[in-house]
Amino acid sequence: MPELKGIPGWFLGANAPKGYFSRFDQLFTSAPCGRCFLIKGGPGTGKSTAIKKAAALLFEKDKGTEIIYCSADTNSLDAVISGDGKISVADATNPHAAEPKYPGIYETTVSFCDCWDEGVLRENGEKAAELFDLNRKSHEEARRYIAAAANLFEEAMKLETEAVHVEKIIKTALKICIKEFGKRRREAGTEKIRFLSAVTDKGVLFLDETPKILCKKIYFIEDEAGAASKIFMNTVRKAALEYGFDIITCRCPIFPTEKTEHIFIPSAGLGFMTVNKRHKTDIIPDKIIHSGRFCDEKKLAKRKIRIKFALRFGEELIEKAAECMKEAKIFHDELESIYKNAMDFSLADKKTEEMLEKIR
Repeated sequence: MPELKGIPGWFLGANAPKGYFSRFDQLFTSAPCGRCFLIKGGPGTGKSTAIKKAAALLFEKDKGTEIIYCSADTNSLDAVISGDGKISVADATNPHAAEPKYPGIYETTVSFCDCWDEGVLRENGEKAAELFDLNRKSHEEARRYIAAAANLFEEAMKLETEAVHVEKIIKTALKICIKEFGKRRREAGTEKIRFLSAVTDKGVLFLDETPKILCKKIYFIEDEAGAASKIFMNTVRKAALEYGFDIITCRCPIFPTEKTEHIFIPSAGLGFMTVNKRHKTDIIPDKIIHSGRFCDEKKLAKRKIRIKFALRFGEELIEKAAECMKEAKIFHDELESIYKNAMDFSLADKKTEEMLEKIR
């Protein structure tokens, strides 16, 4: 298996309150010479292995290459994207199924579906169908727990919002931006959307090696409830884009459309990260900004017990979601065994090599 150390890693999809939330639209580009390889196949048929080989190849030529982890199985990859975004390789099966928009022009489908013995699969068909159903139900249960947790986390955030000084947060964030950003560029910056964490079978997994790779300087915004950090990150995001920086915005997997948790500016080697009990990391920051400095102490004291209650039970629900995903992975591993026994991996390897040659 290719060595992938030193490559920034992210998630592009994860279980969320309203179902599986995907930003696989970030993989596609219609730029000149753009190419996206969409791999089709069953569980255990070699999709992730092919993506890892493509990642190693791309990283040799482009140190800006990014890998995308699978939140359902963090030992597997869902995709790889070149630094300029012109080349990507993705697992295009459920729950992030994708079809070519411009077939043969910008996207190429690589199918491993004709590399298996259908007769062997059908011999185990009843068992496999049951495992697919059990896997799906476990993920659905995980999403219900996440949805319930989201309601509690939202309540904690609303309670803290009633006690924060919004203008003070904005003023502090802008002061840091002016200090760090320097002169404005002529054009506005661009934005990539990623997730740095996700609810997985191992709990909330935080990819803390990625900030270490991208950043020389990191600011921590320490915030349990999330209201102050939300305002702070929104301010930094807007300022960075206006100053002309290309940024990576990391959304919260619990609130994937509403809340920004982290912002990275690779060209400046600069990062801004939200940290709390759910985001445990061994990163040593250059500066820690505590959310308490932005709060009215008297107002916060009146809400403190309710905030702690909401956070504690929300965290317990996330643990239950992780247990469901752990159960789902057991079913998925059994499915992989069935498909592996039916595969002719020499055919899959041949297709992988043909894809790699096109990438070269």
